[in-house]
Amino acid sequence: MLLPIISRYAETFQLAGIDIPAAENLSAKLCEPHRFYHNVAHVADILSNIETMYPKKDLGHREKAILILTAFFHDAIYDPIRKDNEERSVEFFRECISGCNEENADTICQIILDTKTHKPSSELSGKFCDLDLYGLRHGDAERILSDEQKIFKEFQFVDYSDYKVERIKFLEGYRNIIANDVNVDFLIGYLKFRRPKIGIYAGSFNPLHHGHRNILMKAEKLFDKVIIAKGDNPEKITTGQRMELQKELPYYQVEVFKGFLTDFVKEKSKDADIFIVRGLRNGKDLDYEVNQLRFMEGLDSSVKVIFIHCDKEFEHISSSAIRAMETIKEGSASQYIRYGF
Repeated sequence: MLLPIISRYAETFQLAGIDIPAAENLSAKLCEPHRFYHNVAHVADILSNIETMYPKKDLGHREKAILILTAFFHDAIYDPIRKDNEERSVEFFRECISGCNEENADTICQIILDTKTHKPSSELSGKFCDLDLYGLRHGDAERILSDEQKIFKEFQFVDYSDYKVERIKFLEGYRNIIANDVNVDFLIGYLKFRRPKIGIYAGSFNPLHHGHRNILMKAEKLFDKVIIAKGDNPEKITTGQRMELQKELPYYQVEVFKGFLTDFVKEKSKDADIFIVRGLRNGKDLDYEVNQLRFMEGLDSSVKVIFIHCDKEFEHISSSAIRAMETIKEGSASQYIRYGF
């Protein structure tokens, strides 16, 4: 499906030789579910600022078209796990164009590469780097904190203590690039004292099924982040199963813990407020979980547990039942396991 915002710039796309299939491919990439900040809303924000900051009398038609196409393609490929998104975005842009002037194409590609460090190689690149960082450079506190939360969600797979250190280091590196560093200092100060609410969803997840995902999606609405924690039970979990879970949830923090869950919670409580998430299907589950809660409270009276009931359609699903079905007939339980959301 072609995004309306791309349709509004159809003439610019046509002049660059970008056909409908390529534009639809770009649309799909900008709407990928792991994007919270680097998505179509970010592109729309840049395009709006281009129209506001650079009217026709201040910017030539060629330069404006370059900024517009760069806005669409600079984050065309975005995978927070990888370090070569800008290079891959350049490759994707090259694949999409067929009628773009070679000099213009080279300029766009260089600006995309410049966004890796936001050190402009030309005046036009400087304009775009300013547009790309507009929220951080010129936004109010509400805008800055909103954008930070979106970026934080894109890096859910990173432990928060590590994210905090690396994010502050990243922002400190921008002090010499961003002229008005008041906002940068504000954000660094915020990060130093921020304690996000993080849920730890613990279980064997053998296998991960619809019911687990239903609880996970509900937990995400309650917490800034959810960690998937597999208890290291030798009778249930194999190394292959741990790797498979991380593969199924690539943009989540998946960890295996040994010993008591309360000890794992303490470990993660250094920089965040931690809550244990427990999924419920019925009253029998509740009785079991309350008993477990009393046991955990005996180990640590400060432990905080949130019970989340799954939707009715998933009440009958359990990992043990799925394993039993697979033992009887291979593939019989596939309808209860969904890879991806």
